[in-house]
Amino acid sequence: MLRPVKTINAKLLYLIVPAVFLVSMFESFIDNYLDYEEQQVMVTEQWQNLATTQANVVSGYLWNFDLEAINSHLESLVEFSEVYSAKVYDEKDNLISNAGIDDSGSLLHKSFTLDIVYQDPFVNRRIGKFVLVVAHTDITSRLLNSFLDEIPENVLLVLALTAIIIFATRRFLLIPMKDLSQGFSTFDQKDLRHKIPVKSTDEVGDLIDGYNRMIDKLEQHEQQQLIYVQGLEAANRAKTYFLANMSHELRTPLNAILGFSEMIKYEMLGKIDEPRYREYADDIYSSGTLLLEIINDILDMSKIEAGELSLQNEMVDLREVATSCFKIMSGRAERSRVTLKSDIAPDCPYLFGDNTRLRQLLLNLLSNSVKFTPEGGEVVLSAGVNEKSQIEIVVEDNGIGIPEKKIQEVLKPFIQVDSHLTRQHEGTGLGLPLSKTFMELHDGELILESKLNQGTKVTMIFPRERTRALSKLVAN
Repeated sequence: MLRPVKTINAKLLYLIVPAVFLVSMFESFIDNYLDYEEQQVMVTEQWQNLATTQANVVSGYLWNFDLEAINSHLESLVEFSEVYSAKVYDEKDNLISNAGIDDSGSLLHKSFTLDIVYQDPFVNRRIGKFVLVVAHTDITSRLLNSFLDEIPENVLLVLALTAIIIFATRRFLLIPMKDLSQGFSTFDQKDLRHKIPVKSTDEVGDLIDGYNRMIDKLEQHEQQQLIYVQGLEAANRAKTYFLANMSHELRTPLNAILGFSEMIKYEMLGKIDEPRYREYADDIYSSGTLLLEIINDILDMSKIEAGELSLQNEMVDLREVATSCFKIMSGRAERSRVTLKSDIAPDCPYLFGDNTRLRQLLLNLLSNSVKFTPEGGEVVLSAGVNEKSQIEIVVEDNGIGIPEKKIQEVLKPFIQVDSHLTRQHEGTGLGLPLSKTFMELHDGELILESKLNQGTKVTMIFPRERTRALSKLVAN
């Protein structure tokens, strides 16, 4: 009966001793590998030298365009059993002579390709190409044959050593490790109370004991994490409530400011003699409008984070949406001296989506393009159907662009590109993140491409179902 051992080192002896015998089985394999590798290198060098010599010989024939001499020379080469084929091409890689087997793909071969260079005291130029295909037995094939020859001598030894390894591994490692694996598998069921009894005093026993201590720590951490998550959820709910309440409180007086400033701006109750008052009223109205947009963006972002923003799907005419967005943006574009262009495909189908969110999405992108395009630039809005029958909307400008390393950052909330040009414009950095979220709500994709000082291109791709659903709705 085997005497029980208490350490991993002692147990590994049951594996190491048989492994020593296995090493002897591979010794000849390694020796053969080194010999075959050296032979292969030597043979390759010989063939390379032969190909170089033949290319030099053929160069004279090719310079004089002596096809008969070239054909005769190639035929003499392929008479050797290890030479499959030889070919000569002119300087434009046109085949002018060929000898041997044309199709050597089914044979193990190696190809040598060399330029044919004609050299004399006055001329040194490439005049063609020489290709030599020869027999080749790779080292893998040779080693495999050698290994197969030695299998009968070692099969009994391998079987005996395998039995020893299986017995030792199962007795000293597999059974304890199986218990430990079953313990870890309970993590998938979120059961952190499954402990394993310690049955040995060796390193495996210490490992199982450490596992049991880890379970105790995880239970404590789980309780702490639960308390922490509950606190975060409460803080998030408070933040959402605060933003919604504060947005409402700000909107009420802001609407009054916008309404009264608009009345003064357009002199609805009487003419204003002092022109500066009209300018001040226009500034108040513009600033209030910007503040209202910021409040709306922050409120939308808070709704998205709380999962309260949903779509009101309906039939959307992209031509009508583009026209209304251009009307809103035309004043800002004229002040910035930026040209707005629309390129909606005549056969562009209707889109089944949220009309309000689609308008907000396009206004965000058009506003960004106009804002960051210098005087004399242009912003193009195009829409159509791609090869996958998906509706694509593209907003492209030739403005200041975005650095490549900043493209992913600007898709995050409240992030703005750090440049002296962007600092000249107001904004919260929510336009692109909101647009990306609106596309995700439509199960679509927003692709942002930009190059610094060259422009920005935003592509919105909607799923085919957004068009198919509309077709079914119209049919019904």
